[in-house]
Amino acid sequence: MSRKKWFIVAVLALADVIVLGAMAVVVIRSLTQPPPALAPTMAASPTPTATSPPTWTLVSGATLSPAPVSGATLTPTETPTPVNEATPTATPALPPTPAPVPLENPTFENILENSIPGWHTGSFVNWASGDDFDPSSSYAASRFHQADDQRQWINGPTLQIDTEPWVKLRAWVFQTVEVEPGSSAQFEAHGMGFVEDTTGGYILKAGIDPDGGEGCEAARWGDEQITNQDDGVITLAAPKATVGQAGKVTVCLFAETQFAGRFPEM
Repeated sequence: MSRKKWFIVAVLALADVIVLGAMAVVVIRSLTQPPPALAPTMAASPTPTATSPPTWTLVSGATLSPAPVSGATLTPTETPTPVNEATPTATPALPPTPAPVPLENPTFENILENSIPGWHTGSFVNWASGDDFDPSSSYAASRFHQADDQRQWINGPTLQIDTEPWVKLRAWVFQTVEVEPGSSAQFEAHGMGFVEDTTGGYILKAGIDPDGGEGCEAARWGDEQITNQDDGVITLAAPKATVGQAGKVTVCLFAETQFAGRFPEM
């Protein structure tokens, strides 16, 4: 292969990469369950005053006798009307404001080769150099390192994932954090894919395991997004989930090449 062709291949080899970066603040939004609303209390209503029997008032000239005599008038006393007091109702307690629970190293700083402080990495591998190659089902080992893109599509430090030229990758990163049991948690991050052939892209998604499992096997995944550089930076969101009794959640980011690259014609 000529030097010129080798240079072209080398450039194309770096064309298919995925970069992942945290948001300005990548957090789990933890929302403690609101306390039960107080049961309405009933205020005692005043007991109506008993009605006094009418009394006889004698006018001048009347004489007392077993029965009223002519000239006597009957004047009943006025009965007080009971006053009903309004029964107060309980005001439900407002839920507390969601409290952010920061991740460890949420912005992917100080990345060494295949080592990210605070995060675990994983990838599916069934192919190595020298093996029979199937462009639809061969996956090479993924490489995790600090992004060397000078444009820094995502603000701040950025994680870059790539693999062998023209071979697919399937990779994920995750970490587990403590969150109060019964809280409602959600996880978000930013991502972007770079591919040589923009008719394809990267399959990206974010997930969360509300029981804090080791890894992403039990994660609940958000919507998959197929993206490349034409889409710019996208937001990946895991579904909301209620934290289990263990008081831990595992957050996950997943990336897979949609199509294997094609070897260039020489």
